[in-house]
Amino acid sequence: MSEKKHPLESVRPDVATVLDNVTCPYCGEDLTVSSHNTEHVVGRLFVPKGKLNQSWNLILNSCVKCNTIKSSLEDDISSITMQPNNAGSFAIDDEKLKAEAQRKLKSISRRSKKEVRLSHETIEFTAGSKFDLHLSGNFIAPPQIDDHRVYELARFQLGGLFYFLTYNPESRKGGYWTGGFHPLHYTIRDDWGNELIVAFMHAVKTWELRLVAEIADGFFKVAIRRFAAGDCWSWALEWNHNYRLVGFFGDRKYAEDMVRTFPPLNTRRIAENHSDYVAIRKHKKLDKDQDILFSDSTTYPPKN
Repeated sequence: MSEKKHPLESVRPDVATVLDNVTCPYCGEDLTVSSHNTEHVVGRLFVPKGKLNQSWNLILNSCVKCNTIKSSLEDDISSITMQPNNAGSFAIDDEKLKAEAQRKLKSISRRSKKEVRLSHETIEFTAGSKFDLHLSGNFIAPPQIDDHRVYELARFQLGGLFYFLTYNPESRKGGYWTGGFHPLHYTIRDDWGNELIVAFMHAVKTWELRLVAEIADGFFKVAIRRFAAGDCWSWALEWNHNYRLVGFFGDRKYAEDMVRTFPPLNTRRIAENHSDYVAIRKHKKLDKDQDILFSDSTTYPPKN
C-alpha cells in the first residue's frame, strides 16, 4: 500500500483543505461519531459573508465542547473587529465589510452584555496638581474585547493550524505544541506601527517560516515561524484588516529573553489616585512599505 500524502502537498488557494482527523485539534480528545462536529478553523462568518468563497480554509473535526466555545468567541469578536473607528472610518473601503459590520451590530458583546451597537465605552477622569489645578474629561472608545477572549480565540485558530502542519495522514492525528501559549500584544490598525509590534516583526523575520497565509480576500492572515535553535515558535494574526495579534508558543524562557530586549510602549499617566490611574498613548500607524509581518521573504524591505 502506498504511503498517504500529507495534505500540505495538495493545498490550493481556491479550495479548502479537509482533514479526516480522529482527535480534537484543540484539546486532544478522541473523537467518535456522536462526539464531534465539522469545524472551520476560520469561521465562515468570522470574516464578511462570502469572502471565503473560492478561498483556502482548513476544515477538520473537533469535539462538540471546543467547537461550541470557539463559535461563541467568534460571534462578538468578529462583529467588533469589523466596526469602524470613532471617526467612522472602516479598516478598508469594502462594501461587504460595511454591510456585514452593520448586520452584526446586534451581536451581544460578552464584555458589556449589550448589543455591540450599544457597547461603546466611556472613561472619565479627573487630574489634579500641586497648584490646585484640576482637569476633568472623558474618552469614548469603540466596543472593546476582553484580552483573555482575544487570546483564547487566537489559541484555537493557531492550534488548528499547528495540528494541520504536524498532521500524519496514516494515523489521522496532528500534533500539539509543547511548552505553553504566550501572547504578547494586540492592537487596532491605527496602531500597527507601535514599538512592540515593530520590534516583534523584526526580531522574528529570519526565523524558519512554517506557514504564511492570506485568505478570504485578506480578511484573515497568519504567519507561524520557528526558531531554528530551540523549541520556540512565533505567531502573528490579522483579523478583518483591523486587529493584529502577535506572540509565541513553546519555550517560554527563550520568548521572555527576547521580549526583554523590546522597547516598552510609550504611555503617559494623566490621572491617578491611590488605586487607579488613566494612561494614554498616541497610536502609531505602520507604513505599508515597512510592513513585513506576513512577508514570505527574509529580505527587508520585502521584494515585490
